[in-house]
Amino acid sequence: MDRIQDLVELKYFSAISKELNLSNLSEITDAAVITNKSKDITGILFFDYGYFGQILEGHRADVEETFERIQKDKRHQNIQLLGVSNIKQRRFPNWSMKLFNAEEFSHQFPQFSEIMEDLNHVDIETYQMIKKIWTRI
Repeated sequence: MDRIQDLVELKYFSAISKELNLSNLSEITDAAVITNKSKDITGILFFDYGYFGQILEGHRADVEETFERIQKDKRHQNIQLLGVSNIKQRRFPNWSMKLFNAEEFSHQFPQFSEIMEDLNHVDIETYQMIKKIWTRI
């Protein structure tokens, strides 16, 4: 299959586990940038309120391999695949992995800023709101 026609976007959502130390989140992101660059994967990672939301873009086999690795990562709990879509072009071609917290995310994606302002503590309602946002991106 032609590699250009093989582009996909994968979205998932997860809760962090107790094994994730917030002080090493930057190290994790830096490692992901290196790995993703080597596999030509781009995307964004939202992290705040105890949850991850991520969009991975790239060639199907590479994205699926990356997601399999994420599913085995003990720093994630309750991983939910929100979808895999064929795409013609990347939405985030300049970011091999860009990390956002809620404030940065609201600034970059102002269409979700009002919803993000309503998030104030981790509970089931917060979880559902973040998941809803992530599904719509």
